[in-house]
Amino acid sequence: MDLSQLWSKRWVRIGLSAGLVVSALTACLGGCIAPGVSDPPDTMPGAALAAEEDPVLAVTPAITQGGKRAVASGTTAFDVKIQDGSAYYYYLLGQILLRERNWHDAEKALTEVAKADATSVETRMLVAHLATQRGDLQKATRFAEEGVALDPKDEKSRQLLAGLLTATGFFEKAAEQYEEILKINPAQLVARLQLAQLYGRANKMEQARKALTPLFNKPAQAWKAYLALGRAYVSVPDMEKAVVQFRKACQLDPDKLESVLALGAALQELKRPKEAETVYRHFLANHPDSKEIHARMGRLLLNEDNQDAALTEFQAISQISPDSIPARLTSALILLSQKRYEEALQELRLAEASKPEDNRVSYYLGQVLESLDRFKEAEEAYAKVKASETFYSDAQLRLAFLEAEEGRKADGIRRIRALLAMAATQPATHSDDAPSPPPDATNDPKSRLTLLVALSVLLIQDEQYADVVETTSQGLTLDPDHGRLRFNRAIALDKLDRWPEAEKDLQLYLKQNPEDANALNYLGYTWVEHNEHLGEALALLEKALLLSPGDGFITDSVGWALFRLHRLDEAALRMREAVRLEPKDPTINEHLGDVLHAMGKTDEAVGIWKKSLELDPTNEKLQKKIQANGQTSAP
Repeated sequence: MDLSQLWSKRWVRIGLSAGLVVSALTACLGGCIAPGVSDPPDTMPGAALAAEEDPVLAVTPAITQGGKRAVASGTTAFDVKIQDGSAYYYYLLGQILLRERNWHDAEKALTEVAKADATSVETRMLVAHLATQRGDLQKATRFAEEGVALDPKDEKSRQLLAGLLTATGFFEKAAEQYEEILKINPAQLVARLQLAQLYGRANKMEQARKALTPLFNKPAQAWKAYLALGRAYVSVPDMEKAVVQFRKACQLDPDKLESVLALGAALQELKRPKEAETVYRHFLANHPDSKEIHARMGRLLLNEDNQDAALTEFQAISQISPDSIPARLTSALILLSQKRYEEALQELRLAEASKPEDNRVSYYLGQVLESLDRFKEAEEAYAKVKASETFYSDAQLRLAFLEAEEGRKADGIRRIRALLAMAATQPATHSDDAPSPPPDATNDPKSRLTLLVALSVLLIQDEQYADVVETTSQGLTLDPDHGRLRFNRAIALDKLDRWPEAEKDLQLYLKQNPEDANALNYLGYTWVEHNEHLGEALALLEKALLLSPGDGFITDSVGWALFRLHRLDEAALRMREAVRLEPKDPTINEHLGDVLHAMGKTDEAVGIWKKSLELDPTNEKLQKKIQANGQTSAP
């Protein structure tokens, strides 16, 4: 939005002298309010291992306390030298927007102020903070560099610049900034900790240790120094030495969560999960309500495939914090994988009660309800996932397949086509003011391929084979090696009597997936049906049967190939086994009758054919076979 439009919408334009502007701001605002960010707690394995105290966040002014806006006491208005009248407008507007917590437009206004005053360090640093908050690190870095150039002795400006340089991968330049900070203030703790870790990235461990040396003998800070040194070794990487430093940090202060998380993560990285578990359990003995450690333990145990023990950890989090959605979701997913559907449903219902609008809860509720054959409720759960949220396309896919299973294939197909249409209308990029696409946006090539596969499956079920060819061909343009799309296209081409094209697709598919028993069976059986490549077909079918022993349909295919090769005794053995495995399949029964008839066992053959006709009364070809052998087809 244009800033002048913003101003005209909210405020009546008034003319103020420079003195009135400054006095009004000083009286009303008492200084400037800048946005802040809180560092989220570590709950994922490995996060603490590479984590560093965020230098960008460390110098970003806080704006909230207990959910309310907070202004630091004693702050004053920035010292800005206004050189033209328009800058008054932007300065006043920027301050008002800050009070309204409209960070984006405040940044625009204060950027104009910085252009008007080439000497204001404070304005540049505030713009840098706001750009950092928005994620524009390039702009933030540019303004921070300008601020440092204007006042090389300003510690906070250098600290922000160092953090931005670290975040954008300019580690050597970041280290130079921290070195300058320590010249200004040798007691600056954050600078020493960050500098040591940057030296670790450059494999300059002697310099890292030297940077931390002043802290090793200070009881309140020594544990942080050893933690930073351990993180420096992680960057080398030298995990064994990192573990030594992390252990020292834990010994100096056993109650510090960061050290325990770092030590445990390093041990896990070294494939020493039992030692990591011991570290976590020791901490839990003294801090049983540590959600972070319970979560880390739970994930470690899941990695060890100890689902029951992991479940205990996540349920412990739920007891500590009943409204913890991640804990209840993880517990539910463990229970779902164990087919303990009712218990999973209970966890998800509790999560739903705490946060009914959470789309993750709705999505997994749908999955559990599907597993319980409560399809109507599953549909209701999936329908709650909004288009702007994660899992939307997944929920829509599940709805489409539920509709197809209920005989509403056309509805399911329309639903998936709508998802693909949504993807086509989403812009490849979006402006700062435009809404972001859903987290699982279907314009992502991988997501689009998933939708095209799903659509092709429903189209095959609905016997819309021409549309299957079109859909799968679109997908193969995106990914020529996509096996499922190629296989589905081969099926559709075969159904459309375009066998040479289908054959080519099947052969390409099997070249990439030589162990797929279903594809081996499809190609081999079709060759037998076409009475071509019989020896090669039998080899494919026998391989398929080795890969999928006890499969009645593949057994039938082997028997049918043997029949076409005139190896009747072997064919009869295979066919009898196939009928035993799939007694209610009419085609398999008919094949057995055909083999027996070729062996001269007409009476037995007719009896088998009659049984097949009972299973498929519309088979006119079979009726004629029975009649041609002097028998009536009537039961």
